[in-house]
Amino acid sequence: MTDQTITLSSGLKLGFAEYGDPKGVPLFFYHGWPSSRTQGELLHDIGRDFNLRIISPDRPGLGLSDFQPDRKLLDWPPVLDELARHLGVEKFHVLGISGGGPYVLATAHSMPERVLSATVVCGAPPLREVGTSELMWTYKLALWTQRRTPILLAPGLALSAKVLGLPMNSLPMRAFVSTLGPRDQEALHDVHNARIIMSSGKTGLESGHRAMTLDGNIYNSDWGIELEKVTYPIRYWHGSLDLNIPASLVQKFTSRIPNAKLVIMEGEGHYSLPALRIREMLSEQLGMQGRSPEITAEAEG
Repeated sequence: MTDQTITLSSGLKLGFAEYGDPKGVPLFFYHGWPSSRTQGELLHDIGRDFNLRIISPDRPGLGLSDFQPDRKLLDWPPVLDELARHLGVEKFHVLGISGGGPYVLATAHSMPERVLSATVVCGAPPLREVGTSELMWTYKLALWTQRRTPILLAPGLALSAKVLGLPMNSLPMRAFVSTLGPRDQEALHDVHNARIIMSSGKTGLESGHRAMTLDGNIYNSDWGIELEKVTYPIRYWHGSLDLNIPASLVQKFTSRIPNAKLVIMEGEGHYSLPALRIREMLSEQLGMQGRSPEITAEAEG
């Protein structure tokens, strides 16, 4: 991993890390929420095997990146453009996990001529469009707290950061994992996966409640994108047993995107999909060998 920063034309600093093959084809990785650039390490070995240069930026306000007040989803493509040009990258793949999904949509819609492929894994939906009633209870609690008792957000997020820093065999972490489906438990019982997922979340949360709240508010905001006018082909992958973001929510909005393709992977959850199946998904997306025979349900938008 190499942590780096650049100064944008706005004067703000943007942080990022690189993984995979430094001479490979560029792939911009968009981390989840709450998370940070270090989540890109999930693709490190795959990047080396597939000759992909994994570039994983912190979103504004998180990790090494400066806070950007009043940020909206469509503010991201110009930031990415500056990062790509700084790195000498003209064309690139994009892949987003969970909360990084909307940024894949924004990138593919705003600069389709530069995107080689667009992949979303267990991606977050536009909550204004699909509603919040089916979300995981922790997400709903965060939304409720922000509306009703915002004074509790800062200590709540700070406590969450401390919990994510605990060993996986600690009581709070064991209690959390026990609430997940079998495949998610399998993913987090792997020490390597758990370290990346938990430490990247801790780094994001340590950025402070102002940055984390603004980043989270994006999902419940007006994305500024008319879904029916998104023409770039985006591949969405989701687990049938995703308890964080049920697949039904993703079906609701991807069906409105003309060239979106949603693949629902039977029995997979929110953590198992990026931790255990990402190699197969990238293989499929990049037209390489090793496609999975276990893709059991498919819905096209």
